[in-house]
Amino acid sequence: MENLEENFREFINEHVESTKKLRKDLWTSAWNFEVTGEEEWKNKRVELEIQLTKIYADKERFKKVKNFKDNENNFQDHDLKRHATLIFNSFESEQKDEELINKSINLMAEINDKYNNHRGHVNGEKVNDNDILKILQTSDDNDLRKKAWLASKEIGKEVAAQVIEVVHLRNEVARKLGYKNHYVMSLKQEEIDHDFLFRTLDNLKTLTDEPFRKEKSNLDQSLAKRFGIQLEDIRSWHYADPFFQEAPSHGNVDLDHIFKDQDIVDLNLKFYDGIGLEVRDILERSDLYAKEGKCQHAFCTDIDKEGDVRILCNITPNEKWTSTTLHELGHAVYDKYLPHELPFYLRSPAHTMSTEAIAMLMGRLTKDEKWLKEIVNISAEDSKILLPAIESQATLAMLIFVRWGLVMVNFEKAMYEDPDQDLNTLWWDCVEKYQFVKRPENRNEPDWAAKLHLALCPVYYQNYILGELIASQLSHSISELPSKYLTNNPEAGLFLKDKYFVHGARFDWNETLEKATGEKLNPQYFIKEFIKA
Repeated sequence: MENLEENFREFINEHVESTKKLRKDLWTSAWNFEVTGEEEWKNKRVELEIQLTKIYADKERFKKVKNFKDNENNFQDHDLKRHATLIFNSFESEQKDEELINKSINLMAEINDKYNNHRGHVNGEKVNDNDILKILQTSDDNDLRKKAWLASKEIGKEVAAQVIEVVHLRNEVARKLGYKNHYVMSLKQEEIDHDFLFRTLDNLKTLTDEPFRKEKSNLDQSLAKRFGIQLEDIRSWHYADPFFQEAPSHGNVDLDHIFKDQDIVDLNLKFYDGIGLEVRDILERSDLYAKEGKCQHAFCTDIDKEGDVRILCNITPNEKWTSTTLHELGHAVYDKYLPHELPFYLRSPAHTMSTEAIAMLMGRLTKDEKWLKEIVNISAEDSKILLPAIESQATLAMLIFVRWGLVMVNFEKAMYEDPDQDLNTLWWDCVEKYQFVKRPENRNEPDWAAKLHLALCPVYYQNYILGELIASQLSHSISELPSKYLTNNPEAGLFLKDKYFVHGARFDWNETLEKATGEKLNPQYFIKEFIKA
């Protein structure tokens, strides 16, 4: 067995060295494409992704990896056992022939290109995502709001057929490997137990049904009054974003106006400085403002696992983009503060949901009283009006997000079970079931395909929901520190670095959480914080 361990160490070293530069070049090309939308970078990205995927698809290499995985319980070295799991999962998902590799990657690049370069139309004028959001957040014109909402869905018609084709290709790979479909395979490779996940989600649905119904009823009454319509006439375009995934300004809570004259980057610097996590180097490498051809969304990327961490944003001075920038920098500080003495393959967050938890924890702060007082320095007038309603607004925001997440997870699961079913109807069935939003009359369009995660970040949304649960558990642990709060608390930054980030991917997500907080995932912290059932 000693020889097998030594062979595995040699394999790991060789694999890392043979892929390190290729990975860096790939992520650099991907970054350049997302920032510019230029064909040259798209082609370079495709070329490099095919090269890297072929390494993982190599059947002889996979046979070796499977042998190491089969013998992992005999390894004395914990890190070797962990490598066996992570490397096996990476290789297994790419077991496809060259034709399928080329087809899948080129198809994904085409879809990505369409999302990046598409702009909707309102009254014949091109509009970007920020333009659409501005209309939905500020306009009282019902006709204009509907046009903006329809503009947000135009991309769905352009990409739907290709997204379904991608789903079929992913299912083909999964079934050849013995899985029911890609969704089931992805959960297994992500070390998420299927039954645990849906027990947790079903419990969240049950716990949030009545609180959400009550909050949404209050919201709908205020919207009906605002727009001069009957309650039964409220539709998707009356909410403040195209998918009803975020809380609108409601009642006395209008957070956007307190950010309209703020420097969003400076607010972020002030906050992260206050917890002892340096982000200036990250921001210097980042691309923060909207421009033609650029991806209209936001993400964080670790180019090389050696310090080149960046975020992409499209900042405008409002609450959404303040929260989003806090969120993306949350991902970034996790990546940045991973110890460099960790083996290269373990120099990653414990799991996608683990890094989402940090991002969620930070993104929540725009609805936190202490943060608004100490970081934004809100006026006495705003303090008097806003702060009494902030807690209820935070609860509303979380209820809205959880119910939206349930739409995504349940729709996607069903889509992979049968991609040839009537997905347009399935989408609105899910929206009505989980969000209590009526479908538009006589509409039969692929509105689901307007959500890019379904194409570009498959089987992902459960990480957001579980990430929120983890964020509440981490928040509880921070509240038990002597200084109690996250804002202006270097002790909180040290806790995150020394108790959570420090482990990298050395342990699975739940064991990492236990090492930081003293227990594995306990949804009660989230329930107590937001549902109060």
